[in-house]
Amino acid sequence: MGDDLMSKQPENDILYGINDKPALTKSIPLAIQHILAMFAANATLPLLMAALLDFSIEETALLIQCALLVAGITTILQVSRVRKIGSGLPIVMGTSNAFISTSLAIATDFGIGAVLGASFVGGLVEFFIGHHLRFFRKIFTPLIGGIVVLTIGITLIPVGVKQAAGSINTGSPTNLLIAALVLISIICFHQSKHTFLKSSSILLGLILGYVVSLLVGVMEFTEITKSSWFSIPLPYQYQWSFEPAAIFTMIFMYLASTIETIGDVAALTKGAEGREPTEEEVAGAVKADGLSSCFASIFNAFPNTSYSQNVGVVSLTGVFSKHIVKIGGIILIILALVPKVSTAISVMPEPVLGGAAIAMFAMVAVSGIKLIQDINLNSRNMLIITISLGVGVGLNLVPEATQQLPFNLQVVLTSGVGPAAIISIFLNLLLPEEH
Repeated sequence: MGDDLMSKQPENDILYGINDKPALTKSIPLAIQHILAMFAANATLPLLMAALLDFSIEETALLIQCALLVAGITTILQVSRVRKIGSGLPIVMGTSNAFISTSLAIATDFGIGAVLGASFVGGLVEFFIGHHLRFFRKIFTPLIGGIVVLTIGITLIPVGVKQAAGSINTGSPTNLLIAALVLISIICFHQSKHTFLKSSSILLGLILGYVVSLLVGVMEFTEITKSSWFSIPLPYQYQWSFEPAAIFTMIFMYLASTIETIGDVAALTKGAEGREPTEEEVAGAVKADGLSSCFASIFNAFPNTSYSQNVGVVSLTGVFSKHIVKIGGIILIILALVPKVSTAISVMPEPVLGGAAIAMFAMVAVSGIKLIQDINLNSRNMLIITISLGVGVGLNLVPEATQQLPFNLQVVLTSGVGPAAIISIFLNLLLPEEH
């Protein structure tokens, strides 16, 4: 096996190796490219949470500030590898879109404090998994990961469509046209042969939608001009609560996040260096994910994870330098200290975000399909996929089916990912393998 690994070649030409430190004139533009690739996704859950809970512009801006701050600090942790925490690879961290449906459902039933409390506990669980990864990898296989990620994507898509329609003047031609323009522009930018345009397609689509919204009078700059130039986000701005149903559901989300992170690390090392990741790199990445999410909860942010789109940036550009990604983390921290940046994001019209969200959330589902493609689709595995998806997605789409059950059980069953994960893990352990 060692000889096979040595004979493999990287999938792309590496311009800067993992320990290379290009001059700042080159490092900063390359770091900004990483930020552009993750910026939209990092702000999505804070924006959706603020809209759900009817937060003011100031509260929304605080959530985005915290998301930027946490993403910057946790990216540096992931890259630096401190006391075996972190992969030591050029991985960018940020708020996970996989947690959107679960977080919004928990916030609807229990409030934002329950989301932060459950996220903190879930982060501790993921850290524990990372510490004992060899044992857990036998249980949380690519089959389970694919089912869970696909369920997440399918249940997220309606959230994006609702945003595209808008909560004000719902389904108006103006709202739908703005959302469509954003979606079409993302397709056009993504098809570009220019690396910068391709990797920044979602952010560029949002910027175009933003400009069009200004031109047609859907939004204005008043709140941006009123916001300050500097402030430091403070921790514990919301009272935490620990709801059993919220914690139970969130833990399954962290299991999915663990599997995704393992996949990101493998994709990064295979694409850049033509090798499998070491056990230390994978375990360190998962532990950093868990600890980062605990830290995120403290600073009013939501679960953090490795960003697959930034793994793609490495493959597209051939830049594998930890130094460059670390600079990206520093830039994110600087942006977090400028409220005007967060306020500019917080006033974004729903249809603009909705157009991009449809693409981002559908991509989550596609990632699940890709995971499933890599396994043997025999009749046993097809049965596990069928039953898990059918029950998980079905109960999420028809929540009234559980209306006569205890409330906490309803929260778990209608989450989508909860029943899908439970059923897939149980069947995978119960049903004999086909040979």
